[in-house]
Amino acid sequence: MSDYPVTYAPAPVPPPAPERSSTHKRVFLTVGLVLGVLLIAQAAVMLVDLSMSKTTTTHHSYPAVAAVELVADGDVHITAGQGAIEVDAVAHSGIRSPRYSVQTTPGRLVVTHKCGSWSWGSWRCSGGLDVTLPAGTQVQVRTSNGEVVASGLAGDVDLHTSNGRIEAANIDGRLTARTSNGAISVRDAAHDVTLRTSNGTIQAANVGGSLEAQTSNGAVEVRTVGGDASAQTSNGRIDVEKVSGNVVARTSNGRVTVTGTGEPVRLTISTSNGSQTVQGATSQDATRTVEIRSSNGDVAYLAP
Repeated sequence: MSDYPVTYAPAPVPPPAPERSSTHKRVFLTVGLVLGVLLIAQAAVMLVDLSMSKTTTTHHSYPAVAAVELVADGDVHITAGQGAIEVDAVAHSGIRSPRYSVQTTPGRLVVTHKCGSWSWGSWRCSGGLDVTLPAGTQVQVRTSNGEVVASGLAGDVDLHTSNGRIEAANIDGRLTARTSNGAISVRDAAHDVTLRTSNGTIQAANVGGSLEAQTSNGAVEVRTVGGDASAQTSNGRIDVEKVSGNVVARTSNGRVTVTGTGEPVRLTISTSNGSQTVQGATSQDATRTVEIRSSNGDVAYLAP
């Protein structure tokens, strides 16, 4: 054994964790300050917009034409009258105000009342239209954010809103109603009707022609249709009764009930999860067809 003393080297000490660079700190601080300033500015603009808010109505009159197109970003109401086309432009203003304009071509009038696509500082800004026109006028409505109500029209009617309900009554021409987010209600329509919404219920009563009603999320209620009827929803119940033509009633999630007219029909009925009830008259030789389907819900074909 060696007589020399044994020495041991000390264990290495790990270097201290590097501190976050001052550059990163300055970046984060700057971003936070900018966001804070933007939030404060937005709140200030909203307060100013609210303090300046007002509603004004201006009246305009135009000679009758065959077709009228109404473009807005607020509520649109249409009623039948006689003589000239009468337009009340309803402006909801704050920092900004909606712009009103008119374009005319032979047989056609286009009325536009909206704030435009730039939204900063325009929370209170929207342009609506209340219109009275001859009953036989062909009408097209396009509004980006508001309800549409039409009544007493004899010409073809096309109603479209991006966000709002649609209500139509006493329509003698063909009717199309579409909304991305809102309910649709139609009664007393003499000809073919097409109704579509992405999120909302559909109610249709007293349709003289065929009916197509489709929603992604909501119930569908159909009563008294002179032609064929198609009622479809991805999530909601379906109730159909008094349809003279063929019937298609389908839902992915909800019950489906179709009440017959007493005349035998060729019936197709199915559900993946629920009960089946058949009480109405059926025959494989019938000319009329009824299709009832649900992925999850009770299905029934009932006698009147």
